[in-house]
Amino acid sequence: MITARMTAGRRIAASLAVAALAFGVTSCGAINEQATNTDYAASDGVHVDVADAKVRNLLLVTNSDGSEARLIGSVVNDSKSALTLSVEAASTTPVTISVPAEQSVKLEDDANEKIISNLHIMAGEHAETSFTVAGETVDFSVPVVDGTLAEYRDFVPGGSDESVTEHLKATETHSTSGH
Repeated sequence: MITARMTAGRRIAASLAVAALAFGVTSCGAINEQATNTDYAASDGVHVDVADAKVRNLLLVTNSDGSEARLIGSVVNDSKSALTLSVEAASTTPVTISVPAEQSVKLEDDANEKIISNLHIMAGEHAETSFTVAGETVDFSVPVVDGTLAEYRDFVPGGSDESVTEHLKATETHSTSGH
């Protein structure tokens, strides 16, 4: 004979089982960091903060032999005074970027072009780079790209070499399987 007490006990046991299952399925967030809470550069370039300079989406665009590269990205100065950022990639001669107070400099603009000579790092690699402002230095690894992607071709020092995109062109193939 089933009593009211037995039915209530079964209901409680079933409720506990459902609660345990729900906790097991949803508790990942309790022990794992949520990816949406992590700051990261959501583009090809990197973000670096040094003193009052905020470097955003910085990349090195190199030529086909990796000897020269152009810096692209932006440098933001939120301070009340002008600053000068020195960028030294892979122990090359540093280039400097002057940024007026409360302004930004977009390195893709021809007037702000900065070329690093004697880099000798190929596309797909990273250049260990030092960023210095007012005596404060931050070291960061900066990605190196070439003109393979169309959005970077205009920034390749000396012009883009078409041989880096030859493998991207469609070629006609003939199937021997009859399909």
